[in-house]
Amino acid sequence: MYIALTSDGSYTVTAREHMGVWVEESGQWSEFGTLITFRPKKSGASSYIAEEVTYQNRTFLSLKGDSGPSITVPTEEIERDLDKDTKALPPYVFFAITAANYQRDTKLAYPFHTRPAIR
Repeated sequence: MYIALTSDGSYTVTAREHMGVWVEESGQWSEFGTLITFRPKKSGASSYIAEEVTYQNRTFLSLKGDSGPSITVPTEEIERDLDKDTKALPPYVFFAITAANYQRDTKLAYPFHTRPAIR
């Protein structure tokens, strides 16, 4: 999944799997210091907060509470995992990526493919 924050204060949570790409959630976001509050458009959906953290030259969102689009992983656990292996990123954590990577990853659906028959 990806969270895209736009300069107009809107955001989208986009999911990507082998079957396609789709918007899971959208709404408004606001920032106060390192805390970002997300307010989904969907009626009845709960707002949630994430802290923007930079550690070992990597920036990520540490979700607070249980209302967000992924499970909550404590910041200390993320940092500990990064200390163990700086090449492997911990699962369930939103890491900052470039706009070009986001565009490539969210525009490309992967249809099923088989190997051609051997003749």
